[in-house]
Amino acid sequence: MGCQTPSGRAEFSLAPLPDDVDPGRGRLVLATVRSHDQFNTTIYSNDDRYRGLKGLRTVIFMNPSDMSDRGIEEFDLIDVRSFSKDGTERTVYGYRAVRYEVPAGCAAGYMPELNVLCGIADVSSQSEQPVTKHLVVEITSSVTKDPP
Repeated sequence: MGCQTPSGRAEFSLAPLPDDVDPGRGRLVLATVRSHDQFNTTIYSNDDRYRGLKGLRTVIFMNPSDMSDRGIEEFDLIDVRSFSKDGTERTVYGYRAVRYEVPAGCAAGYMPELNVLCGIADVSSQSEQPVTKHLVVEITSSVTKDPP
């Protein structure tokens, strides 16, 4: 019959938030996500019916106010630079900004494409797993006219 709790009902508890949730002025917290036609890192198509995109995976989903603050319009080319806990920086170039209802101060993009932004030191303090759901990034208009 499954595991019983002392009360016989579901029991919930609180866990404190980590103390590193503020990415810093002008920076965002980036999470990586999977698309509809993806299983783990295997990508079966470039379409994502969850988010209404077809044929495009090099995107960053952004809050409209964060886009406006940076002078970025939907589908503009952008560059994304991450800041690792070990002091290194990594950058992807020529991604497309996509307006999406994520919380202000946050952004999201597809894995495995954005895994390159996660430094070797970027691991959870509790599980030591890569923190690809919590990368500190800066997003700027692309320095390139076309993706490299």
